Amino acid sequence: MQWFLPPHFDNRVLVFIGLTALFLTSLLIANLVGSLLFSFQLPFSTPFGQQVLLSAGIIFFPLTFLLTDLINEFYGTRAARFITVVGLFMAMVVYGFFALAQQLPVDPRTVLPKAEFLHFSSLYTHMLVASLTAYLVGQLLDIQLFDWFHALTRHRFLWLRAQGSTLISQLFDSTIVVFIAFWGQLPAADLWQLSLSNYVWKFLIVVAITPLLYAGHATLHRLVAAPSPHPPSTTFTA
Repeated sequence: MQWFLPPHFDNRVLVFIGLTALFLTSLLIANLVGSLLFSFQLPFSTPFGQQVLLSAGIIFFPLTFLLTDLINEFYGTRAARFITVVGLFMAMVVYGFFALAQQLPVDPRTVLPKAEFLHFSSLYTHMLVASLTAYLVGQLLDIQLFDWFHALTRHRFLWLRAQGSTLISQLFDSTIVVFIAFWGQLPAADLWQLSLSNYVWKFLIVVAITPLLYAGHATLHRLVAAPSPHPPSTTFTA
């Protein structure tokens, strides 16, 4: 494998690059498919009814929080904030690429008709403000809460600091993105149903991927040695 690895990058740098790439991929894909809503019927009743209404972004977006927590654990708070800012700029770059592609002279032989492409790209543009606002609030809150839980638990209970920070920040993220993205398009009752359904299912996904959290932690521990030290933090500094 040495033939494609940069000779001056140690494991710690290489792993950080890989985690950042996976984080950005998950984030951008979640934004691209976020306008797609899907639903299904549960075989039992819930306080929200039997029909589940979700955004397709829910499949990929929880991975960004898991990756943020792992980066926070092994590289520190500043590294987690760094990838958050990089993700913000990359989402804006995708928007710029879409805007550029919209101006191209389309050939009649194109497989994807221009009208369909414009509709798809406009959905991404419409989701951009909602997703970026929710993304910044959710990610920065998750990073700070993880830091506080890390100090509170004295570096123990990985599941508590990772899941606790994610579940609180996801509540804000789910509500913000739905209300900004779909305000005026869906009735208020549907907005609350969609945001609460997204949060509940994100909660279940976060719990379900706990083994991935521990597997990722164990793998990173072998590849990059010890986690980054976390000094106690009492103030929010974004």
